[in-house]
Amino acid sequence: MTEIKGGFRQKVALVTDSSACLPEDQISRHKITVVPTVLVWNGQELRDGLDISNEEFWRRLAWDPVLPSTSTMSPQDYVSAFITARQIGDSVLCVVIPKRMSSMAHAARSAIRLYKHDRDATVVETGAAAMAHGFPVLLGARAASAGADASHVEAVVRRAADASAIVAVVDSFKYLARSGRIPRSVARMANLLPGSVVFSMRRGQIRARPSFGSRARAIQGMVTYVRRMATKSNYLGIAVHHAANVSEGHELAELVRAELRPDDLYVTGFTPVMGAHVGPRILGLSYCNRPDV
Repeated sequence: MTEIKGGFRQKVALVTDSSACLPEDQISRHKITVVPTVLVWNGQELRDGLDISNEEFWRRLAWDPVLPSTSTMSPQDYVSAFITARQIGDSVLCVVIPKRMSSMAHAARSAIRLYKHDRDATVVETGAAAMAHGFPVLLGARAASAGADASHVEAVVRRAADASAIVAVVDSFKYLARSGRIPRSVARMANLLPGSVVFSMRRGQIRARPSFGSRARAIQGMVTYVRRMATKSNYLGIAVHHAANVSEGHELAELVRAELRPDDLYVTGFTPVMGAHVGPRILGLSYCNRPDV
């Protein structure tokens, strides 16, 4: 790697969006360029994490009768991110959520056509959101920081995406149904289930899980689900996601640490744009189960 101001120049630099819910220290350590997603509230565009924080979002959601919506970033937003990333690496790998869930992939690919170094930029789709989208970015960025070339880093991202998923508990599918991220028929079926609703997202598919009744049983059910899915692995990364319920998130993290003993464990809040899709009181576990790390 070539030495540059502030470190060494990488062979490839990673770009993603703020819906990955990456911890700030990991973004900084691995020089990941993050494009803020956009929240629209009462006609005002708010950039995720810049114009509105997690705490501000959840406070406002509690009193504002107008529910927020989201807007996709423009191709120019991605071009700007590519230019920033090229100061870090010789090429750019942009990791986006599945195109069936968002038009981010289209915006990123449109940006490549506008970008003057288009041969040096590649777009890869993951299969989920939150840190199930973030773990592929993080593992790819670690490989890039260690000096791996673009093809190796892309392979790491693709394998990690295939091995990542999220499971979460919500009080209602109302927000997810309104966002269009799940079919309304699935939401109606899930809302007929008694108690808290558990859903999983993997490889671009969102599924309602069997009802666990109480919220406490649903939370334990999430841990059991991850234990069942994450077997025979050389690496297990887990992220606990919370909304305004920060203490509940930290309690779940201690349960995960004791029962699953992951190699990496993070506690992160759902970002405002993620929050617009899932609503209050969501609690989730993203995991990456990599047999080849």
